[in-house]
Amino acid sequence: MAFLSTSSIGDDGSAERFRLQDGETVIGRHPDCHIVVDAGAVSRYHAKVVQRDGDFLVEDSGSRNGTFLNGQLLSEPEVLREGDRVRISDVELVFHQDAVPEFAQDHNLMTFDGSNFGIMMVEDAEAEKISSSKVEFRSSSEGLKLSATAEAKLEALMRINSNLSNALGLDEVLPKVLNSLFDIFPAADRGFVVMEDANGNLVPRWVKTRQTRDESETVRISRTIIREVMKTGEAILSLDASEDTRFDSSQSIADFSIRSMICAPLIDGSGQSFGALQIDSLKGRGQFREEDTDLLSGVAAQAGVVINNARLHEQALHQREVEQDLKLATEVQQAFLPQSPPDAPGYQVCSFYQAANHIGGDYFDYIHLADGRVAVVVADVVGHGVAAAMFMAKLSAETRFCLASDANVAQAVERLNDRMSRLHVERFVTFLLVVIDPTSDSVTIVNAGHMAPVVRLARDGKIVEPGEEESGLPIAIDDGMSYESVEFPMAVGDVAVLYTDGINEAMDEEDNEFGIDKVRELTAIGGSAEEIKDRLVKAVLEHVGEAPPFDDMCLVVIERLAAAGETVTGLTDTADQDMVGQLADEDTGF
Repeated sequence: MAFLSTSSIGDDGSAERFRLQDGETVIGRHPDCHIVVDAGAVSRYHAKVVQRDGDFLVEDSGSRNGTFLNGQLLSEPEVLREGDRVRISDVELVFHQDAVPEFAQDHNLMTFDGSNFGIMMVEDAEAEKISSSKVEFRSSSEGLKLSATAEAKLEALMRINSNLSNALGLDEVLPKVLNSLFDIFPAADRGFVVMEDANGNLVPRWVKTRQTRDESETVRISRTIIREVMKTGEAILSLDASEDTRFDSSQSIADFSIRSMICAPLIDGSGQSFGALQIDSLKGRGQFREEDTDLLSGVAAQAGVVINNARLHEQALHQREVEQDLKLATEVQQAFLPQSPPDAPGYQVCSFYQAANHIGGDYFDYIHLADGRVAVVVADVVGHGVAAAMFMAKLSAETRFCLASDANVAQAVERLNDRMSRLHVERFVTFLLVVIDPTSDSVTIVNAGHMAPVVRLARDGKIVEPGEEESGLPIAIDDGMSYESVEFPMAVGDVAVLYTDGINEAMDEEDNEFGIDKVRELTAIGGSAEEIKDRLVKAVLEHVGEAPPFDDMCLVVIERLAAAGETVTGLTDTADQDMVGQLADEDTGF
């Protein structure tokens, strides 16, 4: 089994080794390489070692800075022999075929522990948006550590500022932050951004590792560290997290094998922590210094502002999508509602509908039955908004089915109640049905927990509310309910007002209700169906004023224009119908 190993010795007395593949082992800066050398002077696919007839040959892959074997620049593939030294930029690897030194770990990640590399100046045409990079190795009592020079840090910070200034979405902001941090902190093995969700749970939003990671591998993150940083609002530096007394209560710290780490809070414009930015190292302790804490804190402060702006931008985009969906839903619901008055000879019917929040749970419909009758329905699903509108759509379909299936309207409503109750949805519906029979001088009323219609009698202007005492329970509370139909004589000139509680319970800015008495009072003034409808709508809207809508509003007004068997001619528009209504009040024979 053949290996390439680092020529330098780590803190634990071992070097790192990289097992050579049976076919081809690619070396370079790209994360897909078998041996990743994460330095700017190294090309993405710098060199490769190929196994051929039992030998291993090293060859350059057209890199910008070349590959060296025992100090000589490679111009063609060369066979590797025991102890040969392959140099890529300032990184040196030693070839071993049989006698392999003992190593502590087997990674496909190149790390730098030697001080002999000095300072590297990078000019790699393949690097994305990077003109130069500098890396140095520092000596301390804890061994040799890799660090970016001040020039590299300054350049990375400028790049962060440039990258983030044009970023709008979180999926664009977060990877840019972590990519730049890996330039500033070459010793970092991992970096991640953790943010709180709407429920206060910590959610990893983006993770970056230097080592190519198996997709099935889980990156484990300590909540203890994140919560501590968010609580204090200050960055934490730990030279060895597994021995840090601040984290004694967290056994998971040791389990994660975290050695050195820096974690800084992400803070929004109001000074509230909403997450944290962390980099850490799984190598020897002391990979970071005190000044690195201030550096990461500065990056986190800048990133926090940009991330918060990105969150607001995403929320605005989401809100725009929701508004677009609601606009479409409004159009769909409007299509569900009647687009024209019903064909009911001898009657005029007009309506008004206004949802509180784009779409509503109030419902009205005109249903032409097979025997020539016309069913006028006004209903109110408890609540308003999307859920109420969806329940209303189901109610609309079921109402049409039940009325078409049973000529007895009371039994039809009973069937409707059973079918809606079996949905087991925590909503109910107040439901009022008025069936017009052009061949009869009366209408049929079935009331399921709704306000009774307000009827103005033409003969004396009196207000009556038929079917109030016979009202049953609202629809969908429980199945097996019985409902009673009421026959109500409707003479020429009589006007019936059907409405939902969005009318009578409409509130002004001081929370004063419009009131049912006001509905009765304005109906008693008289006039045609259109005039009464317009009068009521105007009064309600003036009462509400600038107050936000409290509930959906629905209003249907039915006026008797002619007796059974008689016809009303010349009704080409609403104005003509209003005129007929006035003639009827003057006892002109209609």
